[in-house]
Amino acid sequence: MKKAIITILLTCIFTFSATNNAFAYSNRSKIYIGADYVYSDIKYKNNTEFEMDDGYNGVSAVMGFSSYGIGLEGWYLFSDESDNSFGIKSKLSGYGIDLMGESPLTDNFSLILSLGLAEYTFKIKQTNGWNFEQDASGPRFGIGLQYEIIPHIALRGMFHYTSLNSGETDFYDGISEFSGGIRIIF
Repeated sequence: MKKAIITILLTCIFTFSATNNAFAYSNRSKIYIGADYVYSDIKYKNNTEFEMDDGYNGVSAVMGFSSYGIGLEGWYLFSDESDNSFGIKSKLSGYGIDLMGESPLTDNFSLILSLGLAEYTFKIKQTNGWNFEQDASGPRFGIGLQYEIIPHIALRGMFHYTSLNSGETDFYDGISEFSGGIRIIF
């Protein structure tokens, strides 16, 4: 029993010590730029298959700021061109803004949450030469982890889900995105 109490007390002391240092880390105001590798997977309503049924690899440019663990982040996504099983070429691009929340876990390791708005453009080139674009937008939710390697460089991994509930289309349901990248903090 005494060992359990001592273990609990030591755990609390070390936890409060790490939390105190982590709070000082989140207190810092930061302006940053970055780039992410992004894998995007499109979900459809009613399990339909469409021209854009493959995943997309892309690069996202990011710029943001935060203070006291709360901030804003703007991003723009460029994807590669994909050929699907129907012989149709397609491309995905997007942009948006996220409200970010950063909760330090240790001195340089943080949990990141985001809530924002996103706008995506789907560009489709069919085999018969017919090209068209469709826009869709919706709320975007994210969760991830960030590790600050040195005081001005951090690595970040995130999962985002965007519910596509408005725009020119009725069949896109959402986009799931996995990203990993780097942030340069000023």
